Amino acid sequence: MDNIKLKLSEDFLKEEVRNDYTVSPEMKKVWAVELDLLDQLDRVCQKYDIPWYLSGGSLLGAVRHQGYIPWDDDIDLMMYRKDFERLCEVASQEFTEPYFFQTEETDTGSIRGHAQLRNSATTAILKSEEYFHYQFNQGIFIDIFPLDNVPDDPEERQAFVKSVNQLKHRARQFYNYCNGYPNKNLSGLKQFLLYTKFFFEKKKSGGRNIYYDRFAKEITKYDDQATQEVMMVMLGTEKCCWKREYVANPVRVPFELLSLPIPKDYDPLLTKQYGKWNIFVRGGSLHGSVIFDPDKSYKEYLK
Repeated sequence: MDNIKLKLSEDFLKEEVRNDYTVSPEMKKVWAVELDLLDQLDRVCQKYDIPWYLSGGSLLGAVRHQGYIPWDDDIDLMMYRKDFERLCEVASQEFTEPYFFQTEETDTGSIRGHAQLRNSATTAILKSEEYFHYQFNQGIFIDIFPLDNVPDDPEERQAFVKSVNQLKHRARQFYNYCNGYPNKNLSGLKQFLLYTKFFFEKKKSGGRNIYYDRFAKEITKYDDQATQEVMMVMLGTEKCCWKREYVANPVRVPFELLSLPIPKDYDPLLTKQYGKWNIFVRGGSLHGSVIFDPDKSYKEYLK
């Protein structure tokens, strides 16, 4: 594969049966691109002493499979907010073509609320976004989630997460209506009212997405408080909220062709998120359906 730097073993791209599931050569190519992205991220994080951890299905895969869960097609990782911000600071000088470090600040309209490291020579278009033909980078990616302090009280935490996600939803609406991507499911009157509202708000703000600014401020509102709980807030689920002491002490474990960090005390994280995580249960990607092409740039699909 010419669009990655990671050296692959001779057999890596071959079709393979893992846990009674057939992994196709095409999916192996997607894995290879993602592993290359992981390798690049790890290089930068080691250079700047930025701690990070595999999370979600990637953490489960590392512990249970020493690599990918056979039916998984994505990579998730997490780091504390201060480390996330440090990574954002150095990203532009460290990730060069074909790699692209995507946040709302580097690629307006992506509005993920977290970062994605992408390979611009490939394609990973979410089916849920295919209709819009967004022009932001849609290469194959890995997800980089910041961990934020959240209220220790469950009801207060739930209200906080709801507020954050409402602002993110509004930020997406604002971008869509200000850039010609309306919601086709709304009536003409509702479309007109939203267009009018966002037009004047955009004019008043000098073009800035005021809702994204509010979202970015809201999600970090507890980061200067000594909470016991931390959370990947963008996922919006209690299953991704843990005691701070559990997300600590990185240890490296095998993950396919690489050696990658996970929390030393990983069992409480996996148990909360998956229950009996040692039992194989066929699942799917958090992203739902994705149009993958490891050999062609997303730009070809947007023509």
